[in-house]
Amino acid sequence: MRVALVSSGLVPLPPTKGGAVEEYVYQLARHLRKLGLDAVAVDAKWNGDSMEIENINGAEVIKVPVKPPAISFKKSIIQEFLFGRAVVKTYQGFDILHANTVWTGFALAFYRDIKAYRLVYTCHNPLWPEDKVYFGERIVRFIEGHIMRASDLTIALNKTMYRAITEKAGVKADKVAIIPNGVDVNFFRPGLRGRDILNELKLKEQEYILFVGRVSPEKGVHLLLKAFKLVVKNVPHNMRLVIVGPLASSFASKDISSYAETVKKYAENELRGRVTFTGPVDRNVLRVLYSNACCLVLPSLVEAFPMVILEAMASGTPPVGSTAGGIPEVIVDGVNGLLFKKGNWRDLANKILMLIEDRVLRNRLAMNARKTVEENYDWPVIASRIKEAYAKLI
Repeated sequence: MRVALVSSGLVPLPPTKGGAVEEYVYQLARHLRKLGLDAVAVDAKWNGDSMEIENINGAEVIKVPVKPPAISFKKSIIQEFLFGRAVVKTYQGFDILHANTVWTGFALAFYRDIKAYRLVYTCHNPLWPEDKVYFGERIVRFIEGHIMRASDLTIALNKTMYRAITEKAGVKADKVAIIPNGVDVNFFRPGLRGRDILNELKLKEQEYILFVGRVSPEKGVHLLLKAFKLVVKNVPHNMRLVIVGPLASSFASKDISSYAETVKKYAENELRGRVTFTGPVDRNVLRVLYSNACCLVLPSLVEAFPMVILEAMASGTPPVGSTAGGIPEVIVDGVNGLLFKKGNWRDLANKILMLIEDRVLRNRLAMNARKTVEENYDWPVIASRIKEAYAKLI
């Protein structure tokens, strides 16, 4: 069985400074090969004239040449579609093409009549469970719904997503498998030392709260800052907040978004010297930050299946997450992390204070968090489940 896992084409594989979908594609390709499957990860080679094949830490990555669009309007959407079309044009007898983003997936579904392959689609879109969405998302839902109905198999990352796409997109239940994201428990682990990294950021072990993700409204960074303002009024020592992630509105943009500018200004005015915005960081830096944090906070208003929670849990760092989307399916409140009511920054502040003030609770949650990912979310476990799902299609 030959399988091609198709990325967005916008973030190079393997991703070094963010890109959850690309990390999913890269890791899945690695671990499927370890299970004996002829699996490759497909990436874009913009302005290239020939295909490249590279083995990266056990993952075979194929870079497909793509000519970038001449227009700038909706450039990233057009790029993804052109990349998907290029994948089909350079098709090399794969039994399964596994898409992971809307516009690349649309191209694979659109050109499917040209080549004979099974189509698999993993839905990473966190907005499907939401009832009220903006106009642009309605268009995305229309396209993504078509892709999932046209696919031989759709992978939902959790039960919440499963219910949403079967009910709202009309995808037949027998064509949907619930298989979560995975995490590399050997890379992300407790007890990592990184004094130079911490010193450079003026941090001390267990004396900072960590957020990892895009600085955007749906991630709830503004709620976290309001909660942290209440936290610092109630803790005597110099607890800090570290916000790791892109400040731009998309990977295709390099400009800071208006939202990021607003929350940075709030932090400067209301929390002087207590908040650090690092921007994207290397994964080797990231795993040290996870491993030495007091806790990870994910205050999202919408969420599909956040890898950052799994990475923190693998690092032995207790997560504090909102009740949005699939977060409650990973965090068992009071067992391997803490949950707070979505949008309620006062509840969030109380949960953070609980962890700061109760080391015994923090250690218990940390141990259970690590155990949870080892048993349920380690990539070999997830890859085995996806391999079994593939086998049913051939």
